[in-house]
Amino acid sequence: MSWYPLGHGDKSLIEEPICVELGKKYGKTSAQIILRWHVQMGFVVIPGSKNVSHIKDNLDIFDFTLTDDEMTKIAKLDKGLRYYNHTDEQLVQFASWKPDFEKA
Repeated sequence: MSWYPLGHGDKSLIEEPICVELGKKYGKTSAQIILRWHVQMGFVVIPGSKNVSHIKDNLDIFDFTLTDDEMTKIAKLDKGLRYYNHTDEQLVQFASWKPDFEKA
């Protein structure tokens, strides 16, 4: 599962040259390239936005496919940086949370 797949808006991630280059190639934004990479890897992607335009863009990633070579180049960007950190206690709380309609 990809939480904060766009790095909480981390400009260094969004401005990665390979993402910019592929964005131009496919007529997409860098963010769309990053989200497409996550989806093609088989990850569940949970991008967050309050901006309607960004939400629409986040869904507009299913009309192209990155090549194996492109997928590999993006994977090599891994810097071992996590944007979502949690404690075991927080995970237990999250896993046991139920929306109000399920509490009855």
